Amino acid sequence: MMARPPQRQSHPGRRGQRDRSQSRSSESHQNVPPSGKRPLYAAAASATLASATTGNAGLWYDKFCDRWKPDWTGFAGDSGKRDWIEQIAHIGAGKPQKKVGDSALMTEAVKRLEDLVKAQAGCSFRRTTAWRFVTGLGRNHPVENGFAWRHDLGTPYIAGSSLKGLVRAYARNWAGLDGETLKRIFGPKPEAGLAIGSVVFLDALPIGPVALDADVMTPHYAPWYQDGKVPGDWHSPTPIPFLTVAPGQTFLFGLLPRNRSNRQYQEDCKQAADLLKEALETLGAGAKTAVGYGQFVEERAKEDEVRSGTPTKTASTPRARDPENWSGREAIVYSEVVRIVEDRGARLLVRFPDGSEEQVERKEARLR
Repeated sequence: MMARPPQRQSHPGRRGQRDRSQSRSSESHQNVPPSGKRPLYAAAASATLASATTGNAGLWYDKFCDRWKPDWTGFAGDSGKRDWIEQIAHIGAGKPQKKVGDSALMTEAVKRLEDLVKAQAGCSFRRTTAWRFVTGLGRNHPVENGFAWRHDLGTPYIAGSSLKGLVRAYARNWAGLDGETLKRIFGPKPEAGLAIGSVVFLDALPIGPVALDADVMTPHYAPWYQDGKVPGDWHSPTPIPFLTVAPGQTFLFGLLPRNRSNRQYQEDCKQAADLLKEALETLGAGAKTAVGYGQFVEERAKEDEVRSGTPTKTASTPRARDPENWSGREAIVYSEVVRIVEDRGARLLVRFPDGSEEQVERKEARLR
């Protein structure tokens, strides 16, 4: 039988020194009041936000909010949330507008996406935000509204899954695609567990550093929304600031055929790309599209609009800027007077004098 090894005897002086050190360490952690900075390790309690442009802005926004009260019960002052958002967006009185994202990294990412699309016989195009754009509002964040960040770039982006849902809804409800074509391009219904179609939707990336902006929503009847109480004018409005992408920011969109050697899949990819362009111009992407957010237009059209100061009347102008519905009105199409049977956004269903009906591009029609 092996003898039990002798236990190591600690030196009394060293043992007492270690116990005193542990006691001081424990007391220091228990007695230090909250710093009001960030929930980090004690050694980082003095960290300050110098500039989100020098690092990953998405990481700053999601992890390093420093507007808490000293006791961590909320934000310091009524403007705490707004101040934090404006700091990330680099806006405010006397501040020069800055952009987020590393130009070299973003150029590399865009080049990789374009090379992938080319190698797989896919389709790509660029579109520019006509007004503000925001996505990811439902994500958890101390300021109550989250934001979708591309983790490797620290910039806003649009998830490919979101674009696929946008195009599918547009194709079904506005473009009038038949069920078989919808199933082939987008796959069976998601609840069936088989959602793979003939087209792959890639994440949309900004082509360069992105300018951000801030906006605010102001619910007037919070007790009604939250507790079901009767709405009334005596309720206090609650301003809620949130981060957005500024107008005039260009994104690259890419789609791939699931099998590049399949001719039908290549045609589906082209059709899906056309539908995506229409959906971006008419419906918009992301959140708050009902109030004009998320419309993307061609770069040239956006440049003309900025230069003239008025919206351009082209097919690239978002329909939200022209809310009038043309259904039932007369228009000139191909030099003929036609009746507009149905206004489908970027396309119109019109009836010619001989009784025939045809779907035409909105840009081909001119109201009488």
